[in-house]
Amino acid sequence: MANVRSEAESRELHRKILTAATAMFIQKGFERTTFSDIAKLSGVQKSKILYEFSSKEEILSHLVTRFLDGVTAASDAASKRLTDDTVLILIANEVLQLYMAEMNEDMRNLYLAGYSMPKTSEEVLKRRTNIMFEAFSETFKSFELKDFYEIEIASMGIMRAYMTVPCDMYFTIEAKAKRLVTMLLRIYKAEDEKITEALEFIEKIDFEAVAEKAVEGVFNELEIKTNK
Repeated sequence: MANVRSEAESRELHRKILTAATAMFIQKGFERTTFSDIAKLSGVQKSKILYEFSSKEEILSHLVTRFLDGVTAASDAASKRLTDDTVLILIANEVLQLYMAEMNEDMRNLYLAGYSMPKTSEEVLKRRTNIMFEAFSETFKSFELKDFYEIEIASMGIMRAYMTVPCDMYFTIEAKAKRLVTMLLRIYKAEDEKITEALEFIEKIDFEAVAEKAVEGVFNELEIKTNK
């Protein structure tokens, strides 16, 4: 009779693989990391990893989902104490992603890989579409989900572009966040008053602290040691 893994054993196997993959993606980059690298670091046979994940991009997709879940939980915890406005809650989520990508180059590269690889970026696009639909469906009552999907192709491109260019003394993270918020809300034809409200709202949240906590939470879940 074949051995059947328990749910707990499956979770632990996936954790080992994802932990090793994250470490290798950070150390060598997504493109240069091999399944052999992940197998060596995780202690899991390469054949078993390939059985669980058909490609590196599938591993990346799982990692990006973990990070985005962590972002959503962290941003919701910070923003829902201040408002129940779905648009403002959404904006907090977007700004927090920007701060997380700005924390260090490793984090930026993981995000950009997630926003660029075909399978993973499609999953991110679908996720963003559902979030935007929830936030703006009352504004665009005639829009179907596919309309939001088409708009999000542009919105997601803006997010990726702002993640790509590092901040400096002239273009600070605070300035970048304001630009991002303004651009995203203008795509969705928000009134000037709403844009002003959103810009004022993001000043009430310590995104740097929330970002650090969000990253720590995901890394702790995977048992990844980070350099302080």
